Amino acid sequence: MIKVLSLGAGVNSTALLVLKAKGKVHFDCAVFADTGGEHPETYRYLQEVITPFCLEHNIELVRVKSKKPPLYEHYFSKNIIPSRRWRHCTDHYKIRPLKKFALSKFPDEQIQFLIGFATDEAHRVKEGCGNSYPLIELGVDREGCKTIIREAGLPLPIKSGCYFCPFTKKSGWLNLLKSHKNLFVKAEELEKNGSQYPKWTLTNKPLERVRESVEDQQSLCDWVPNCPICEIE
Repeated sequence: MIKVLSLGAGVNSTALLVLKAKGKVHFDCAVFADTGGEHPETYRYLQEVITPFCLEHNIELVRVKSKKPPLYEHYFSKNIIPSRRWRHCTDHYKIRPLKKFALSKFPDEQIQFLIGFATDEAHRVKEGCGNSYPLIELGVDREGCKTIIREAGLPLPIKSGCYFCPFTKKSGWLNLLKSHKNLFVKAEELEKNGSQYPKWTLTNKPLERVRESVEDQQSLCDWVPNCPICEIE
């Protein structure tokens, strides 16, 4: 059976690369399905950390894309936004390109996909789908994945996912606004472009309000050095 790792370039799948190098997990190749909307840090980690690591340990690394336009442009042209309920982005921009590549490369083989769910994500496992979940089988949780990465001498990656993902937590949106305001604004524009805006948004309130509230707070803190409330200097 051919085994293919679905590589998200986040903590869990990076830990699986390390376990592969140590001989504790087996797969024939690692495939990164690029939506075109990943965080800049993820692309940089893929280029500067994962690619050299795979070359050093003779791990085949493949990058695939959907034939559709990049995910952001696709949603913008359709006047829609990603949804927690309908996982269109995962299906069309992750799963389908991954399967298409595997079936093309190994046309006469039985294929099993390795998914990087850790033990604290066991509830996400779909029974009967034929996938393998080696971290769960080995009893490794997310903190364990971080330990594996650190012990290999590698820096920790950020959480993988698109910069306009509706599953982003409040802290994630605030970090995006702080680190990549241009991408936050792009996500805000995508949200406003949606035909159901402001009824449907990417978080619990419109991103415009998130940005304005942060900017208002920063304006107030300009008067107070080392503000103890929001820790903005």
